[in-house]
Amino acid sequence: MKIVPSIIMTVAFITLAACSSPTTADKKEEVSITSEPVTQVKEPTVETTTAPEVQEDKVTSINKNDKATIDGYAEVSVSSDKISKKIEPSTPGSYYTYYESKEDDSTYLAIVLKVKNLNTSGTVADELANVTFTFDNQYDYPTFSTVEDKGGQDFTYSNIVSISPLKTATLYYIAEIPNEVAESDKPLKAVIKAKDNTFEYTIR
Repeated sequence: MKIVPSIIMTVAFITLAACSSPTTADKKEEVSITSEPVTQVKEPTVETTTAPEVQEDKVTSINKNDKATIDGYAEVSVSSDKISKKIEPSTPGSYYTYYESKEDDSTYLAIVLKVKNLNTSGTVADELANVTFTFDNQYDYPTFSTVEDKGGQDFTYSNIVSISPLKTATLYYIAEIPNEVAESDKPLKAVIKAKDNTFEYTIR
């Protein structure tokens, strides 16, 4: 009779062991792997472009009294050039305007152009051409202009004189230059621009 309780207790022990919670060692670890999307990096596309060619102004050499014609615009010729402390009109009248350098270390350089207006209407004199003097191929001297009046007896402002179609005016382009430039034997040129054309006149 004592054997029965022992059996009952054994069964009870087995039942309890079966119903007990699993230990940590019995748990299976679940590993979650999240794969992040792979971003593909595109290598930059290198585009090769050819830079547009810069067209340099074509420079045409002209000599004294040569006539350079720009169709439908103007005919330009060089009458003379001079270096002087005083610039006067070609046939000064009894009362006339002139330009004189007052500085001891400078003088005037002038080039005289005959400009014929080939436009179909009157054109202001100082719009037909402009001139820059270049010394030793590197130093530039901009000019101001004046136009002969009264048949060369006087000067007047070139920005108020309109040249009628097919009429010719005498314009002086003047710059004040250092005596060093005036007395040097290095190259001295006048660069004349008329519309889209560039002419070069050698003074020395």
